[in-house]
Amino acid sequence: MKFIFKKHLPILLVSVILGLGSISTAAAQKVVQEYDIVLAGFTIGKMQADKVTDGESVDYQIHSKVEFWFFGKIHVEFLQNVNFLKGQLMKARTKSDSNRGNFVTTVNWNKDHYDIDANSYEFHNEESINQAVYGTPAKLYFEEPKNGDVLISENFGMLTKVVELKKGIYAIDVNGSTNTFYYEAGVLQKVVLENKIKNYSIKLRVD
Repeated sequence: MKFIFKKHLPILLVSVILGLGSISTAAAQKVVQEYDIVLAGFTIGKMQADKVTDGESVDYQIHSKVEFWFFGKIHVEFLQNVNFLKGQLMKARTKSDSNRGNFVTTVNWNKDHYDIDANSYEFHNEESINQAVYGTPAKLYFEEPKNGDVLISENFGMLTKVVELKKGIYAIDVNGSTNTFYYEAGVLQKVVLENKIKNYSIKLRVD
């Protein structure tokens, strides 16, 4: 009997470890929100926002694809991954692929500041942010902010402050453009994004 136990001990240990891994994974909670991207009354794309909470770690992912005609066909795929630990932003990575070029922006907490390497169409920023920050626009898809909240724009690596326009309506300035967030009973209903070409909206999909 002792021989059999020793023989199968490695298998038992592997089973226990895998079992613990399953328990840990099962403890993570995922929330998904789906949106339509609307330009001039037409739906030009889809967006999905995910939030995964695992203990003191919270991950957000924003993924969208749009395609429309503006003096030629324009297509953009956007993927953003953001991590918070104990409420603080730790890292963010934004990747956009389009027929205007492919761009990547990274924001990483480094001891007492954020290292920034921000790139988008005709924009580059490497200026560090020397303070801890607890919010980003990605977080706003799941949590209604408060007036005066300080955020880091994941795409531009710049600080911005939330301004409450009226109950349930908040604005942030992102690199000179205003994004306005509309909430009902704490749930984000739409975002209106100012754009040099034409403003567009991200609207919660209702089945």
